[in-house]
Parts: sequence; structure tokens; C-alpha cells
Amino acid sequence: MKRLVSTLLVTASLLAGMAVQAADDIKLKLTDAKVKGEEGVGADLVGYNDGEEKIFFYAPGSAEWTFKVENEGEYTLIVKASCDPAKNENAKFKLTINGKTDEKDTTLKNAEAEDLKVTVKLKAGENKLKITFTNDEYKENEYDRNMYVHAMTVKAKEETKKKE
Repeated sequence: MKRLVSTLLVTASLLAGMAVQAADDIKLKLTDAKVKGEEGVGADLVGYNDGEEKIFFYAPGSAEWTFKVENEGEYTLIVKASCDPAKNENAKFKLTINGKTDEKDTTLKNAEAEDLKVTVKLKAGENKLKITFTNDEYKENEYDRNMYVHAMTVKAKEETKKKE
């Protein structure tokens, strides 16, 4: 009986540790994003595709989330994105965190969905994150560069987790 209780306690401790680890990742819901095109761009060119569960940018636009973190510090933002390349160039995007925009674009390495990791600094409490598709290019019947966002995950770095 003692052996069974010990085994159950160890198993419960391990499961509790796994639950805490899983809570470290914040998966931003694509459906919660405020998606909008640049001025003059319609909702048919920038939005969320329910059937494919992804945000699409067939024209310049952005998607913005508001979310909370417990601790101030460094986080890894994992952007899962894909694109339709045009003129031998993949899609590019800029990130804006709490009103501060990256100086340089991030370029997708492949057309297929891939995870791109970016280190960001977040404040404790509410944060705003915006991703903006920056290099749309289109010529009818010739080329059309588009970008798709499949997932957004915010993950605390070890130093940030230790602040708890």
C-alpha cells in the first residue's frame, strides 16, 4: 500500500510539473486577432479563413492581439507562417510590441509553413502584439506574393520564468 501511495504521489508531482510547463506557453488564438488591411484594402483580401484555420494577407495588412503575461522579461515569440513567393522573394513581416516596431523585416525562409522565433521584451500584465505583412506584390496573371499566419505562441525564457 505504501508503495502505491508513493507511486501515486510521484506521478501526481510529475503531472503537476507538466501542467506548469504547459502553462508557460501562451497560444494566441487567431480568431481573437484584430485583422485589417491597409487603407482601401477589403476584408476579402485580409482576414481569417475558418476552413484552413489561418490568417491570410492577399494584400498589405496587419493582425493584432492583446494578451497578458505574469512577469516582465524576455520571451520567445514563435510565428508559424507560410507564403506564396513572387519574383524569387518570400513574404516579409514586421512586429510591433506595445507600440514599438522592429526596425527590420523578418523574412520567411520557405514557402511552406515554418516556425520563426523572435526574442521580444514584454511587460508584466497586458501587452499588444501586431504582425504586419510588408512586401505584398501583385501583377495580374504573373505573380502574387501573399502571407499566411498559422499560429502565434509566446513562450517565457528561463530567466523570465525564474522571476516567479
